[in-house]
Amino acid sequence: MNKQDTMSSTSFILFCWNIGNPSLERAAKQAAWLRKQSSDIFLLTECKQSEGCRFLEKYFQAYGYQVVFPKPPGNEYGVLIASKHPMTPTKFTNYVEYLQSRVVSVKLPFLGDEVEIIGSYVPSRDASYEKKLKKREFLNNLLAALEKAPTSSSRIVAGDFNILEPDHVPRYSTFEEWEYDFYRWLAQHQLRDAFRHLHPKDQEYSWVGRMGDGYRYDHCFVSSNLLPLVCTCSYLHTPRLERLSDHSALITEIVPRGTSES
Repeated sequence: MNKQDTMSSTSFILFCWNIGNPSLERAAKQAAWLRKQSSDIFLLTECKQSEGCRFLEKYFQAYGYQVVFPKPPGNEYGVLIASKHPMTPTKFTNYVEYLQSRVVSVKLPFLGDEVEIIGSYVPSRDASYEKKLKKREFLNNLLAALEKAPTSSSRIVAGDFNILEPDHVPRYSTFEEWEYDFYRWLAQHQLRDAFRHLHPKDQEYSWVGRMGDGYRYDHCFVSSNLLPLVCTCSYLHTPRLERLSDHSALITEIVPRGTSES
């Protein structure tokens, strides 16, 4: 990590990772690992108002990063965004009427304009009616917010969605159409799956169960005007394999056409 600097007009790297609400000890290990990453913006999900997450917030701030981390109430989860470039929280969350802490939205200057980054941690669920209802209500509410809120010309929606693409391989019978519909809705509203755009046939997973069953839960969707500028969108499995979290990270790099990186 470097001290905060001026937002690059040429490129930026977005690092998305579910950190699993770490203990203070594991948060310190995560921080040491994150310090070695070269990303501009870190979007961390499954954060709580816990010792570990507060440690990470202060750690980023100590290295000159601006941090937006609305503290989740009670035992609820939230999202933390840390940027080495100036950013401004948006009013998008005003349109989120259910589990507001699970959504964070900021704007950063980019290419003479602004890019809006919306980070979200969608509730997971099991077969229980209560958890299904919570997840479904949150997804419906988030979609309503995306429809109601003023649309930015450049928008990124990313995080742990706890959903799969409709043609995910393997196919899991536990997932229902209303969950796949969230993925379809994003595509219908000019938001594209950056990973699938660059890797149309690859089968990658960001979370793997005890039996080796893989799930691509973590996503980065970008507005149509940004899609041609996405040069990298890939999963980094190191933090999962080293047990820093049970999720792999997703790294997305956006570089304007004609820009050469030295």
